[in-house]
Amino acid sequence: MIKQGDSAEVDFAPVIMFIYNRPEHTRRSLEALSRNLGADSSVLYVFADGPKENAASADLDLIEQARAVALEKSWCREVCLVARENNMDLEDNVIDGVTQVISKHGKAIILEDDIVTSPYFLKYCNDGLKLYQYAKQVFSINGFMFPIDFQTDIDTFLCPVATSSWGWATWADRWDLFATNPAYIDEINSEKLLKDRFNVGGMNQVFMLCHMNTWDIRWYYTAFVRNGLGLFPTASLTMNIGFDGSGTHKGNEGLVQEMVQAPITLTYTDSINLAHYVKLLNYVKIEPLPLKQRIKNKIKNFLHLK
Repeated sequence: MIKQGDSAEVDFAPVIMFIYNRPEHTRRSLEALSRNLGADSSVLYVFADGPKENAASADLDLIEQARAVALEKSWCREVCLVARENNMDLEDNVIDGVTQVISKHGKAIILEDDIVTSPYFLKYCNDGLKLYQYAKQVFSINGFMFPIDFQTDIDTFLCPVATSSWGWATWADRWDLFATNPAYIDEINSEKLLKDRFNVGGMNQVFMLCHMNTWDIRWYYTAFVRNGLGLFPTASLTMNIGFDGSGTHKGNEGLVQEMVQAPITLTYTDSINLAHYVKLLNYVKIEPLPLKQRIKNKIKNFLHLK
């Protein structure tokens, strides 16, 4: 549990990292974080989830190794390890960890153990948090972007796809709105116009909202029902290294990723960049599957949920 007085308040937003049982992923993510401009001025909170009931000795060893990695160096100005005694699952660990830190500091930068960052990720997040602090419709400062050629000199843009879980930052007043129990699931699922809008580029976000109960889909929902916006870079400042079968959530193994190694300039805007938004939608657009494949997927999803 984080208590008042654990660390001195600084202008830099605290960084939160969530880890579990992947020591090598944790090390790569922390090494990248330590190379960030501003890391030596940032407080790092590491929330380490606990072992599952009847965990094998090999799993217990990996959990301890990951925690040891978190403490083996001064990755940031200060490292505070919160070691869970029992397993909370990723969803509850993230929600509780973000709530604890953001309640104390008023803002936070959030990472998981499989997110590697550009050396300029922290600067981007801190600049964005300052620039859009009073723009209440902006819910999240997001670090990831697909390798899209936006053909622009502008480094950032606002987008109705407000949230991304691959390296992001937000403020306490936005996070306080987090929808633990989304109220409009039935309306979104039953009304085609709402469903199509919620399913960005055809991705089945509604299925996640109805069945998977993940923290990130509820955070997306929180912004969606308020017409929230997100700030995105035109070149990615993060990369996900977790598509090796080691993580809780799988998929996207063939995703192409690129990460910029140069600083980016933030320019305040109060409107959506529709040209960039269209390019993003077209990039992630998923073509409808044949009926036979859709049936197979539904059966697979049903069996998985069972």
